[in-house]
Amino acid sequence: METTLYLVRHGRPELPDGEMRFVGSTDLPLSREGREQAATLRTAFMPIPLVRVCHSGMLRASETAAVIADGRDILRTEVPELRELSFGEWEMRTLADVAARDPREFAARERNFARFAPPGGESFPDAQRRAMPAFRALSGEEGSILVVAHAGIFKTILFSILGMPWENLFSVMQDYCGVHVIERTGEYLTVRRVNWTPHL
Repeated sequence: METTLYLVRHGRPELPDGEMRFVGSTDLPLSREGREQAATLRTAFMPIPLVRVCHSGMLRASETAAVIADGRDILRTEVPELRELSFGEWEMRTLADVAARDPREFAARERNFARFAPPGGESFPDAQRRAMPAFRALSGEEGSILVVAHAGIFKTILFSILGMPWENLFSVMQDYCGVHVIERTGEYLTVRRVNWTPHL
């Protein structure tokens, strides 16, 4: 029994400005650019015989999944364990604002980015603990499965499969609507593609 999982990061969300912000559990819809990215990805996926489409349930993921799967009679499932990491009290604040108002916590994050959890938020290992069981359940199914979720969640999945240390977190790119391709043969998971971007 073989499985191919296409892990698709959602398209660009609707943000209030061009500032770098902590966007995790805030439920933003897709921007116009994000919908265009998803539409282009839909074309790339047309030849692939998908048997199931999953998404995290957050707007930017569910809307991306809907665009890609438009016109297909495919089972669609929400997997809330794949929701993006929460930044707690830092949600939607700019990096500059957090650095100015919470310098001690911001410095702690810079020293240990992956394992740091903002006040009321999650670290990458926290997200890994909730996301990996759901991902492994999906990988136990058969056929080609589209999974639309978030950059932080996909990094935890890739790092788990590859056994990579958290210190290498920035060594993996994840563009909007970038695709990771993972295959399972028997008990083995193989990363076939990382951040495939047919729309670029």
